[in-house]
Amino acid sequence: MPAETEHKPIIFDIKAVKSTRENGLIIERQTAKQDKQKLVETLDIIQHHLRKQRIIIYNVPEDTKVENVGKVISTENLEVIAKEENTETKFRYKNKRSRYNIILEVDPQTRKQILQTKLKTGWDICNAADYLVATRCYKCSRDNHKHYACKGEETCPHCASKHKLKECTTATTERKSINCIVYNSHSKERKDNENHSSLSKDCPSPHAVLKTYRDNIEY
Repeated sequence: MPAETEHKPIIFDIKAVKSTRENGLIIERQTAKQDKQKLVETLDIIQHHLRKQRIIIYNVPEDTKVENVGKVISTENLEVIAKEENTETKFRYKNKRSRYNIILEVDPQTRKQILQTKLKTGWDICNAADYLVATRCYKCSRDNHKHYACKGEETCPHCASKHKLKECTTATTERKSINCIVYNSHSKERKDNENHSSLSKDCPSPHAVLKTYRDNIEY
């Protein structure tokens, strides 16, 4: 029998790796110019799998539960959703009209079909839209995780100090965004304005997070 081929790990002389807001990687090597081609060839075989898009269906009747929403929608909208397996229900939440919005994960074709029409759910007609939300932690005020998974310190989103939001007395003109402060401390190429609250709609951090989400979704 032929001997089994031994796969040896490829070792690169890498000093540091860090991500950028532009959804890229900065790789700093110690030396070895010859490593460059080997690194490019290796990264080229790494396949990046895009995530499915999530959509939100508005004002779904209360009796449409998370467990049966896929079946209800596919049964009543055969011209839109060919198979129940093309949708995966993630969660639902009550809206201001005391009805429910439901979040579905769908493939690109199903997403396109749903967004071009209205969905029937029983006697109701429901609108749908892309669901894209930047996650922010209520404890440390940082992006990309929730409070129950947080390992950071309590940080005020208005001034970046170590206290709760309700305890903040910082003037509007003195506010600081913790996300922009952290980004600026790592970025050598450009600096963001950090003189605003992390909750401000003008803060570039959540916009950067949403861009990363979009770049990693299969449309």
